Amino acid sequence: MKLSKRLGSLLLVTAMLGSALAACGKEGPAPTETGTQPSETQNTAQNPTGKTDSGKEPVELTLWTTSRNTDEFTEEREAAFEESHPWIKLNFVVKEGDPGNEFYQAVAAGTAPDCILGSFTMMDKYISSGIVAPLNEYLDKWEETDQLDKTYLDMFKRDGNYYGIPNQVTPMLFAYNKALFEKAGITEAPKTWEEALEDAKKINTGDGEVAGYATLAAEWTEWFFQYYVWQAGGDLTTENEDGTATLTFTDPAVIEAAKYYQQLAGEGVLPSDRTLKFNDLLDNFARGKIGMMPFAVDWVIDVSNKGMDLDDLGLILPPAGPTGKVATAIAGDCWVINANSTKAKQDAAWEYISFMTSKDERTLFYENLASKGAIAPVTIPRTDMAIDDFAEMPEEWAPILASVGEVGRLEFYGKADFGSYVDRAVQQILSNPNADPEKEFADVQAQAEQEALPAFNEANKK
Repeated sequence: MKLSKRLGSLLLVTAMLGSALAACGKEGPAPTETGTQPSETQNTAQNPTGKTDSGKEPVELTLWTTSRNTDEFTEEREAAFEESHPWIKLNFVVKEGDPGNEFYQAVAAGTAPDCILGSFTMMDKYISSGIVAPLNEYLDKWEETDQLDKTYLDMFKRDGNYYGIPNQVTPMLFAYNKALFEKAGITEAPKTWEEALEDAKKINTGDGEVAGYATLAAEWTEWFFQYYVWQAGGDLTTENEDGTATLTFTDPAVIEAAKYYQQLAGEGVLPSDRTLKFNDLLDNFARGKIGMMPFAVDWVIDVSNKGMDLDDLGLILPPAGPTGKVATAIAGDCWVINANSTKAKQDAAWEYISFMTSKDERTLFYENLASKGAIAPVTIPRTDMAIDDFAEMPEEWAPILASVGEVGRLEFYGKADFGSYVDRAVQQILSNPNADPEKEFADVQAQAEQEALPAFNEANKK
């Protein structure tokens, strides 16, 4: 049976991996000016002690939700939580747009929810600014703590404190078109930069119809470029012990990665149109116009929806750089608790988080997705379950997903503040074959050190 048929449409619910920041749930009534719901007032009148049947003081837990996160299954699980935690009332407030950045601002304004599902990329900012609470006291008592994968749990550990509970992990891998490889007579996926370049030459048609290789060249170029810097043995910034950053745009590994980019461009294996944006690359890859490119697991939905035969989709760890190092990024989301919420609300938030991330609830969640054909090869950050427990996956993908934690890491420190400067240099070296990588990166580093670094260090210094 063909892989594409075995996997079905391999769709992934947009809400699961979309904005990577919104609490699951349904829209609920907004609190009154006093913050007390009518139901709470009524309960208090009927019960002078103010306590629920459980003997615990009632607590209202405020969460943000988006229109993307409302469905029958989620509503059922929210009801199950409230039934098993009668002293906790869930108050959902609709928050569209970019809840990740808005949470940061809302904490300062005193309007933030008590807990959120935040993206990995925001965690450094959350932790360094002190807006998320340490979770050690809860983890020490939770019977399922030992089942959390420490590879991911430890990513959000600072000075002995844990600040996030990973919910789901979406690693960045490397994709290749098996049909194009077979047509070019290539029998194995590339393991090194050099092999990838040689394979790209064989796949490349030379007439602009099929490009052997692709990377971002028109926008967000720092996104992919950072992986090549890591594979060359370096980084674009250094996080200092006091939370400040040092820019390392002129690190030898950065220059090595830049020269590899220039080599790809010089050999003519990249798409000739340097204005292609991210969605254009996915379109072309799905249509068999690109031989290989960096690829996140949740993009399987995109290429499938664009008509790609999933039997032609190969997924591997990124080819190793000149140092022999394999490195990539892992993204995802994790639960955090508002450090400014009251202790009672923080305790209630933990009840909610531990309920939603428990093995029983995660099992129900993925079984529900599987029943709808809505499974993608994500990583579940627990040691007692894996995504292939719920859906049949290609055998070749299992070891890749299992090993990505060993080579995966978070995006470079301060990327949101310094990425645009890296982007300028990368675009220049890809558009100008005579550009000097050392000069281009030295120039943008000097600009970033003057324009962005002082404010970043002031905001993040411990």
